Amino acid sequence: MYNFTLKRETFRFLSRHFSPKLVEIKINLMKIEYKRYWALMILFCISLIPLPVDAQRNILSPAVFSSAKIEGIIGQKLKNCVENGVMTKHFDLYTVPFINKLDDGGGFTGEFWGKWFTSAALAYAWQPSAAYKSILDKSVSELLKAQESDGRLSSYSRANDFGSWDIWGRKYALLGLISHYDQTGDKKSLKAACRATDALIEIAGPGKKKLTETGLMIIGSLSSCSILEPVVLVYQRSGDKKYLDFARYLIRLWSEPNEYNPRGLRLIEDALAGVDPVLIAAPKGYEMMSCYEGLCELYRVTGEKRLLNAVVKFGKSVLHKEIMIVGSGSSGELWCDGANRQTQILEQPMETCVTVTWMKLCYQLLQLTGDPVWADQMEVSLYNALMGAMVDDGKWWAYFSPLTGERMPSPMQVPVCQSSCCIANGPRGMLITPGWSVMKGKSGPVINLYSKGTWLHKLGNGTEIKITQETDYPVNKEILIHVDLPKPEHFTISLRIPAWNKSSALRVNDEIIKCMPGTYAHIKREWKNGDKIRLEMDLRGRILRAPGSVNELAVMRGPIVLALDSRMVKKENYNLWLLPQNTKWQFKDELGGLKYVLPSPSLSANSPDQYVELVASLSKPQNVWMAFEVPFLYRYTHFFDHKQINLTMCDYASAGNQYDEKNLFRVWLPQPLFMNNIFPENTWRILYREGDKRPVVPAIN
Repeated sequence: MYNFTLKRETFRFLSRHFSPKLVEIKINLMKIEYKRYWALMILFCISLIPLPVDAQRNILSPAVFSSAKIEGIIGQKLKNCVENGVMTKHFDLYTVPFINKLDDGGGFTGEFWGKWFTSAALAYAWQPSAAYKSILDKSVSELLKAQESDGRLSSYSRANDFGSWDIWGRKYALLGLISHYDQTGDKKSLKAACRATDALIEIAGPGKKKLTETGLMIIGSLSSCSILEPVVLVYQRSGDKKYLDFARYLIRLWSEPNEYNPRGLRLIEDALAGVDPVLIAAPKGYEMMSCYEGLCELYRVTGEKRLLNAVVKFGKSVLHKEIMIVGSGSSGELWCDGANRQTQILEQPMETCVTVTWMKLCYQLLQLTGDPVWADQMEVSLYNALMGAMVDDGKWWAYFSPLTGERMPSPMQVPVCQSSCCIANGPRGMLITPGWSVMKGKSGPVINLYSKGTWLHKLGNGTEIKITQETDYPVNKEILIHVDLPKPEHFTISLRIPAWNKSSALRVNDEIIKCMPGTYAHIKREWKNGDKIRLEMDLRGRILRAPGSVNELAVMRGPIVLALDSRMVKKENYNLWLLPQNTKWQFKDELGGLKYVLPSPSLSANSPDQYVELVASLSKPQNVWMAFEVPFLYRYTHFFDHKQINLTMCDYASAGNQYDEKNLFRVWLPQPLFMNNIFPENTWRILYREGDKRPVVPAIN
């Protein structure tokens, strides 16, 4: 007879490692007593098939990218990014470092191919075409010409294994190969990724060189340790346990003392302990977040809650300690207690690579936790830091993005590749947008991005529904969503209600739906073809106090940060104070009649929310998206000559977008604001340290 004790244990094992559907198939086979031999043989054969485990622990899953037809300003930015940028690159230049071993002197050009390729793969996923697939296929073919007989794939010669950025470049090559396999199903790419990982294990596996003692000591091996992410991805797609074993070995190394880090990296332990990011290991923001991305993938495989908890705590710590008002962080590419220091004129602030990797980490956490805080953050980063870093036509990017001063395009770091690290990386942040715009929840679609467009979504029973948004949000507050489906169905549509959205209205047809800021509004009902959802956002101008200064204020409207721009605001010889709504004007019928505003206490962390009236500007420069008249208080002296003066403020992404040293801007507003000293000049000199000639957007053939 069949051993039912064995059956129970087998079921527990299968439940931990395989999808419920596959478990059901296997257990049903076991129940066939008289065919148990053949059932077990079939079971064995099925167990050899690599399983797509990467999505099993997601609370929210990415949409099928090609099902998202995004229009409006985001759609235009995506289009520019793809058609003028990613898919026009001379991709053959990115394989030169691997073929000619360009990085032997300590370079990092090995990263360019994988950064560009993962962007190109996302572009193909969003807009699949034979022409785009041909670009992907040709580029992979060129790269694999550089793969050595033992699988080694590096921009360093063998004599320089473990050089400064060797493992970092290998990481990006692996990410590119995996993304090619994911998009095309080409097993040659997966095989090449496996062989490249095998070559790495051969020199860096247990008993060999520790990866925590490789790369640059000054950044504590973070660049090398970020190899965790593609190693786990290779395991997910191949099913070969040796890659999982190697991944587990890597995170054990993080906890061990080594030559670079006497305490060990302690990325997991310090995150769980709530240590500030600037004090974890070495404070290189981009590379550090890349390591935590790897932990997300390892959690998907193992289900070890400790790993997810570490990433969540780290993410929240970065959000509260490092992320500035526009959705990015860093100074000189390092964590810097940026939330508190963002009102200062920082050197090399908010590297675009940090912006992108922060958004990618938020994307991971949104999938794994379903917490809308991460979607809120991606929205702010997308509309501000990321859009502000991309030159309007999508051909080039900024390396750094200040909050005060001037914008400067990235210098051409590596002429032989016609690129810099941020030029190759910026599109990766932009092109994840289709994936998180409308996601797959357990009970139906989850709407995160409000933008004009159409999304197709398959329910669990296979029924396809169409979601159409009519809106120009965040220019205006109204969002109309049409739901089209072939027959009535019971399911849930979830809508993100941003944390700042304190006063909003939500209806389905004529029914009022309750919603709370900082949550999803889950609308569970029988949906019929033609149902309409109406959502009104709270787009009042919010006054924000700087975390590190009671005398610095900023204005946000929805997810949009507003800024003064020298094209619309001129120097004057007086002070101005931001004038909140409901400010009390005093009137006295003496000394000829007085109208004045008395001083008030500075805003504190416990002050009630304050708003400022915004009126759309009737005139603005052509390439400025949004502009508003914002009221300020002028007061000559104590009780005399007080009046309102309006200044024009525009969206942060438009501020300074001429990339000219004469086009200046600022976000944080000192109280009072001395109008003859609004815009610091020549700030490009603290963005760029390699010469006296200000970089310009290059002309690339």
